[in-house]
Amino acid sequence: MTDQKRLALAFAALPLLLTCVWAIGLKANPFAGGFWAIRNVALYYTGILAIGFLSAAVMLAARPVQFESLLGGLDKYYRLHKWFGIAGASLGVVHWLIEILPRSFVSWGWVAARVRRPRPPIEAATGFDPFRDLHEPAVSVGEWVLYLLVALVIVALWKRFPYRYFFKVHRVLAALYLVLVFHAVILLGPAYWSVPVGPLLGALMAGASLAALTSLFRRIGKNRRATGAIEQVEHHQDSGVIEVTVRLETAWPGHRAGQFAFVDARERQELGGLPVGLGDYTRALPDRLFPGQTVAIEGPYGRFDFRTGGERQLWIAGGIGITPFMAGLEMLVEGAGQADVDLIYSTRMRNERLMRRLQALADRTGARLHLLVTPPDEPLTVDRLETMVPDWRSAEVWFCGPAPFGEALREAMQANGLPAGRFHQELFAMR
Repeated sequence: MTDQKRLALAFAALPLLLTCVWAIGLKANPFAGGFWAIRNVALYYTGILAIGFLSAAVMLAARPVQFESLLGGLDKYYRLHKWFGIAGASLGVVHWLIEILPRSFVSWGWVAARVRRPRPPIEAATGFDPFRDLHEPAVSVGEWVLYLLVALVIVALWKRFPYRYFFKVHRVLAALYLVLVFHAVILLGPAYWSVPVGPLLGALMAGASLAALTSLFRRIGKNRRATGAIEQVEHHQDSGVIEVTVRLETAWPGHRAGQFAFVDARERQELGGLPVGLGDYTRALPDRLFPGQTVAIEGPYGRFDFRTGGERQLWIAGGIGITPFMAGLEMLVEGAGQADVDLIYSTRMRNERLMRRLQALADRTGARLHLLVTPPDEPLTVDRLETMVPDWRSAEVWFCGPAPFGEALREAMQANGLPAGRFHQELFAMR
């Protein structure tokens, strides 16, 4: 199964599961009663889907490594996290519209006002009943939190929004999620908690609430961190690659070529100063990193593992996407794997020092290195690939680089005979 199909299946599985379990608990003929009965069913259904999607998004944001093998790596399920978040916020808006629009329909004369049955007189309530006493606060906070949630999701998706603020926005989203849990728990009411969808939603919200608290207390990845000091910083200016050598001082579980880690540089001897290689800081990194600087490394993550491919492999790198392939060549030099490899490196500028290193590694492993400098070279196409690597259809293909470049190449290669399951693409993106 391809990575794209695996993600699509995981995305579709959640609403399908929630819908099936929700339908089991519906009373007979739930739509009897006309418009208001249909509106009531739709209100609860969209609310259940919205909180379900948001719960899944929050859990994946906590980087649970247990899902890496199932979903193909952290880079894959971060994309799924994004889809879940967008779907949850969108359904939240639909849920809110279903709540408020019927009032306007009544005032416009489109539908008849709901007839409320008179309730029999009851004795004065005694004791605390959360579903009764917290109903109004739950309604009020839900509406305002939805406004904030939608606004922050839009900001987070805006590519030009600085990464250092994007990171903080995500922590605020974790707090907003906890308020939405309060809203959902109270407004679902006892009737829904006593049917099958109740325990399922309860489990999802409990897991996501734990993940949200982990984020708020900055504990994500805490057990996967090691500390060390920078020994060397080498900036390959033309290609945009920054190579940092770190000497670890605490235990590290080990990693494989092609995996990645999150790196925090401590400029004032405190964790969280600088996420290496992400967003707005990238251009300033050479001036911010220096030998002797303390760093914390969290990981390893990812399943971009060349050892899982066949003996014949084609590696295609674009720009800074050369990084995992340098590690792959070093793996072959060390004798940790064997493969018949062609490496195509497409870059905007030729960096002689980096090219000498790549060529030296290629010579030691027997890999064939192909360089494209665009421009003046034409971009890589299937026709160009035919002349460079005639037997590419028999190879396992690994791509790391700009997403549009990879997607266009994948579609063209598959249209020209490459089996879909033999194209592996690193999808890592923080937003």
